[in-house]
Parts: sequence; C-alpha cells; structure tokens
Amino acid sequence: MEISDISDEFRRYRKDSVVREAEVRIKVGGETHTQLFCLPSHFEELAIGHLKSEGLDLSYVSNLEVEEINPGIYEIRVKLERKVYRKPSKVNSEMKIKKAEVFELVKKLEEGGILYKATGGTHVVASFNQKREAFFIENISRHCAIDKLVGMCIENRIEIFESVLVTSCRHTHSTIKKVIFAGFPIVISVSAPTERAIRDAEEFGITLIGFARDNRFNVYTNDWRIL
Repeated sequence: MEISDISDEFRRYRKDSVVREAEVRIKVGGETHTQLFCLPSHFEELAIGHLKSEGLDLSYVSNLEVEEINPGIYEIRVKLERKVYRKPSKVNSEMKIKKAEVFELVKKLEEGGILYKATGGTHVVASFNQKREAFFIENISRHCAIDKLVGMCIENRIEIFESVLVTSCRHTHSTIKKVIFAGFPIVISVSAPTERAIRDAEEFGITLIGFARDNRFNVYTNDWRIL
C-alpha cells in the first residue's frame, strides 16, 4: 500500500508492506467458543493450539472444518465426542541446554522472522527439539502465534516436553498458561516476563529466560536446566 513518509525536512510517498488481519471465530459443538484476530493462515493449527491452551482434551475432537464465511472472516468448527477439560500439571522434563545454545536459538529466531523483517508487524515464535527439528510461526498476536506453534507441534507429533520455546514477545500469565498446558520445559524470550509469569513458571517447573540478547540473558526460574 502507499504511505506518506514524513520527516522534519520533507514529505514523500512510497510503497510499503503491511500484514493482513483476519477475524477468526472458533465454534465448539456448535457454540461460539472465542473470537480472535490473526494472520489469515494456519487455521487448524490455531484451533488445536488454542483449545489445548484452554485445557481441552484433544483426544475427543472428531472433526474440524475451516470456512471463510465473509471476506476476511473465518469460522473454525470443532466437533467433540465429549467436552473434557484437564487441570494444568507440573512440567516434568529433565531437558537441559547449554548457555551457548540459548544465543544460537535466539539468532535462529531472528533469522526466521521473514514477515517481521518485511513489515515490522509480527511476533515471531519457534520451537526447537533435541533432534534439531524446528518450527517457526509469525502472527500479529503473540497469543495466536503461540497457539499456532503448539498446533503445529501437535500435528507433527513433536515431543513438546523435549522442546524449547523461543519467542520475540514478553511473557505474562496468559502466555505462560499456554506454555504450561502445552508442556514446554524451557522458554526463551528476547523480551521481559511479568511477575505473575515468573511465579507461574516456578510453580509449574518451567525454566523461564528473558532479555536473551546482546550476549546475555536472565534466568528467572529453574536455572538447573541451563549448563
């Protein structure tokens, strides 16, 4: 699209790239479960990851359909055999990583932010497991980005309890809740966590790392996983 680029000295017009935003409605058992706004892609992964982060037992999902009901408005219909929710549980994983790996994974995250480099309008998240399998996703919403990534891991049968989550976004109670239900043992961010996120990570056995940039990082909880 064309934008007006204004500085103290002059005004000019140029073409610029921006991200598209879609409205997504997730329906479970015929009833509206939630409404989200995200990039128009990876809808099935979004639904799977979002419901997982709500504690829904995915083994009872019998069908999932995606339909664009109006331009830019999508509906994801999820059918369940039974609606069963589970409580969050402590992440019991013995996974450990070296300090150098933290910086290596952050560098890979930065390299994977294709849309961010083009538009500056996305959050970037990625998962890396001990088999060096990596998944990247970008989104305008950090919550939807994590949901989509969790959905990708589930669909590809990735052992999340042996994987590291790396993000460009800050972590709060709401994002760490998603991490707990998914089962990631280690979370790395280039940004900061909130006090509630730190307490949640400590309670549920997650190693939480923040400000991973400029050759340093902070370990807020469970530092025994960092060698």
